[in-house]
Amino acid sequence: MAIEPLPTGRRPARTVGESLERVRLALGLARPDSFETVREHWSQLVGARLARSCSVETLRDGRLVVSTSVPAVGEQLRWQARDLCAAIGDLCGDPDLVHTVDVRVLPPQAAGS
Repeated sequence: MAIEPLPTGRRPARTVGESLERVRLALGLARPDSFETVREHWSQLVGARLARSCSVETLRDGRLVVSTSVPAVGEQLRWQARDLCAAIGDLCGDPDLVHTVDVRVLPPQAAGS
């Protein structure tokens, strides 16, 4: 069996990090550090009282999904959506990170908080 050199013109191998970044972008997911920043600062963004009654679920394609089992909390979050988007943009350094807040009012046993 003859040994042949590898074909030329092949694209260089990607690192796992580069591949994961491509998948993240293809799925429209926020950077993990942005999502974690929002989760870590949630009580500062919406207030401690409100934060106890709701939880951040996902951040994808500029849409922040929040769940709660309290309809009044859901309504308050909807009213604050514009200010919340701006505050998250300021916190994460990306004014376009969140453009929509999707509030889901779930039955009490199914809510994340």
